[in-house]
Amino acid sequence: MQREMELQQIIFHIIETQIKFGGHRYGDQLPTLREASSYFLASLDTVRLAYLRLKREGYISISTCVGATVNVDYSDEEIRRHIQRYFGPRREPLLSFAQSVGLLANRVQWYALMSATPETLDELEDLCFRQDEAPVYRMSRQLQLLYAPLGNELLLRLFWQMFLYFQGPFVSTARNGMIPGKAGGPLSEMIRLARKKDGEALWEAGQASVLRYQAALNRFFDQNITPETVDEPVGFTWGIYKKTSQLCYSICMDLLLDIHNGVYQDGDFLPPPQQLAHEKQAGLNTVRRAIGLLNKLGAVRSLNGVGTQVLPPVDSAKNCDFEDPVIRRRLVDFLQSFHILAFSCRTCAQAALNSMSEKDILQLIQRLDQTRQSGVYENLMYVCYDTIALHSAPLVRTVYGEVTRQLFWGYPLREMHGDRPHANAYFLPYLDSLRDCLVRRDVDSFSLLLEKLHTDETACIIRYLSGLGIREAASIIIPE
Repeated sequence: MQREMELQQIIFHIIETQIKFGGHRYGDQLPTLREASSYFLASLDTVRLAYLRLKREGYISISTCVGATVNVDYSDEEIRRHIQRYFGPRREPLLSFAQSVGLLANRVQWYALMSATPETLDELEDLCFRQDEAPVYRMSRQLQLLYAPLGNELLLRLFWQMFLYFQGPFVSTARNGMIPGKAGGPLSEMIRLARKKDGEALWEAGQASVLRYQAALNRFFDQNITPETVDEPVGFTWGIYKKTSQLCYSICMDLLLDIHNGVYQDGDFLPPPQQLAHEKQAGLNTVRRAIGLLNKLGAVRSLNGVGTQVLPPVDSAKNCDFEDPVIRRRLVDFLQSFHILAFSCRTCAQAALNSMSEKDILQLIQRLDQTRQSGVYENLMYVCYDTIALHSAPLVRTVYGEVTRQLFWGYPLREMHGDRPHANAYFLPYLDSLRDCLVRRDVDSFSLLLEKLHTDETACIIRYLSGLGIREAASIIIPE
């Protein structure tokens, strides 16, 4: 249900942008419901709801005989203003986005192509050469075909959000310089390399494609967009829990972070719900739902007439209600966030460490030493990702900030490797080796080791959650 609602919004925004940017002009027919369903891999009902919203907002008319037809007659000057209004306040954020998106996306794209079936590669290639279809529709279907098989709904949502911010609007403009010609564009070459299983050449082609986007975007801004002075540039945003009904998850996450950071320690009592509601600017029922979720997660215990007490993390697994549907869904969020980091942590760590000063490196070493002193060695991953986010470009900082928060849903899995001595014995070699890499200023070895740790942990989480009967875990494909 949630996926269909998000797809409905995606379809609406993509077609709205096509109309406002002149991709569809007055009197043009939109794709039929069945065609749009094929582009977005969405149900006919989902497409129909998106079209009905376009009709309500005056963009299209719908008739039984003709179908959906553009109902607004924008002049060339109005289209130019729409494009200026979108890209003007986003100039610097978009240029920064284009420079850093490869850190998050290149390995995912590489792996998705290398692991794609011959049938999927055939369909992707066929879309490259369909010059009669708008690029934004072809790219939408390619996005779904390429990344949905990885089994990570959260990753797919992230890629849709990045597409809506950058590639979708960009390729919807007539002068973007990115529309592939008869050769099928860079993706067709990457598909050819994927068929040959030439991983090295495919990686280089993916990097070249990112550079091509950067160059085209720079030319587009220079030739088409009037520079603007804006107080607050419109940067990329991404929030996993954006709906009002999901506010309790955000509050629950805030409280878990406070417990992790020692604001509330074992045996402490959380503030009363009324106080939390005031602090979080949320309704009392929302706060109570968040506290109820913490109880089910095994992080706290509510005592009638006394309050809500923080429980020792070592007891969270036995206190967690693993059968609760909401808890199971949040554990899937945890796994899918871990999966995103497994795909990108090597390149993001390399970029962050290379940008850090000597003082920053020493501070990271100190934080790892503090992790060892704390006696909870798995916290080294939070330290590393917090540091990467702090020293990265805005796009990576936004994404890593969000997914790192989701890792705290794994609170009841802290004993996945056994009791504290066994868990520490598992993480100690990584802790020592990562520290040693930093002392030697060996960025590449540090990044590779962090990737290995995270990939191995992803596999462990998949096995653990699969053992609990959480079927979404088994669909996750582990990067090799």
